[in-house]
Amino acid sequence: MVLPCELIDEVLCRLPVKYLLRFRCVSKGWCSLIDSNAFVKKHLKRALECNAGGGSIFINSGGDKFYLADLESLDDDEAVAVEVKGSLKTRLSGAVVVGAANGLVCVSKNMMNQILVINPSTRRWRKIASAPAEFPRCSCSTEISLCGFGYDDVNDDYKVVKIADCHDRGMMVIVYSLKTNSWKWIQNVPRNVDFCGYWGMFAGGALHWLATKDPNASEIVVGFDLALEQFKEIPYLVVETPTVPATGVVSDGGSLWVLEYYPDSHMDMWMMNNHSGMENENLWFKALSVEQHFVLGSFSLLKPVAFSKSGESVLLEVHISVVDRAELVWYDLKSKTVKNVKIQGIPHNFESYAYTESLVQLSKNKLLQRPSLDKPENKHQENRDDVISKGFKLSL
Repeated sequence: MVLPCELIDEVLCRLPVKYLLRFRCVSKGWCSLIDSNAFVKKHLKRALECNAGGGSIFINSGGDKFYLADLESLDDDEAVAVEVKGSLKTRLSGAVVVGAANGLVCVSKNMMNQILVINPSTRRWRKIASAPAEFPRCSCSTEISLCGFGYDDVNDDYKVVKIADCHDRGMMVIVYSLKTNSWKWIQNVPRNVDFCGYWGMFAGGALHWLATKDPNASEIVVGFDLALEQFKEIPYLVVETPTVPATGVVSDGGSLWVLEYYPDSHMDMWMMNNHSGMENENLWFKALSVEQHFVLGSFSLLKPVAFSKSGESVLLEVHISVVDRAELVWYDLKSKTVKNVKIQGIPHNFESYAYTESLVQLSKNKLLQRPSLDKPENKHQENRDDVISKGFKLSL
C-alpha cells in the first residue's frame, strides 16, 4: 500500500525519538525526511505541546553517572532509568548540569571553563568554543562566575550566557550563539547587584537569577532576555511573614518558581505568570505549599521538576536532611497527597532535570548534524518535493 508523504509525515512526527532513529534505515526517503530541518522542528513543536512538563528526566548523580527516564513511566510501581554509556558517558564525566531547553541539555566541566551541549535522546554532543581570552577564567575565590543556557525562539538559536563579577574590573557578561558559533560581549550590565546562585534558570525566553540590590539589599529577580540580549529587573514577591524564609529560584523548563523554605515547618512554592502585562501584585501566585510531614519526613530541599501530562500533579525532587538521600515524589495538587517514585538502578543521591525528547542535532555551523533536504548533499539526493510527490511504500 502506498501512502502519501504528508500522511507518513504526520504519523512519524508522533513517534518517540528512539523509533525515528531506527526508521532512518527504512529507506533513503525516510532518512531524508527524518533528518530534514522542517521535520525536526515539527517533531519538537508537537513534543513541546504534548509534554508541557518536559516528557523526559535527565538524572545526574554527582557528575559520575547520568541516567535517562521517561516522565510517564514514573507513574509505574517500578520505573526504570537507562544509564548513559559509551562516548557520551566519557564526555559527561565530572560534569554538572547548567540547564535544559527544547530538547538540548547544557553541562559544564572544569569550573565552568569547559561547556558542552548535548542531546540526550540522540546521544549527540558538541563542545562550544572557548570564551574570549579577555574574559576571566573561573579559578580563584575573588571572582564570582555564573552561567545559564536557554533557547531564543525569536532567532531560533540556543545561547549560553556567562557572567563574571570581578572585584577589580566589575561585572563582565558574554553570550554564546550556537547558530553562529561565536561569543558576543554585552555592554549594558546590572549595577549594584549581587547575584545568588550560579545557574541561570530558563523560563519564558529568558534566564533568571535571584539577586540582592543595594542600598537596602532587597531581593529581586534579574532576567536576561535571550532574544533582545538585555537584562531586566523582575519585581520579587512580597509576603508578610513573622519569620524570614530561605529563598531560591528554580525552573521546571517552562515556568519560573520562587521557593520559600521555613525550616521544620513547610515550603511555599510561587510560580511566575508568563502572561505579559501582568501587574506586579499579580506577577506571582502560590502554586502549592508543602508541609514537612507530607513528604518523607524532614526535608532540606524541595524542587519542582515537572508537571504531569494531566497537570494535576507535580513531580518533586526531595532531599532528606537526616540522611544523605534524594527522592522523587508525585504531589497531587488537589488532594495534597504524595506518591513515592521508585526508580531501579540509580544512586541514593542525585539531581533531576526535565527535558523534551527531540531530534535536534549539533554541528559547528548549524543545528543539523547530517545533510538535510533543505540543502541536498549532491545532485543525486532527492529533494523534499520529489519525496512528497512520490510518496512512500508502507506495509500495513
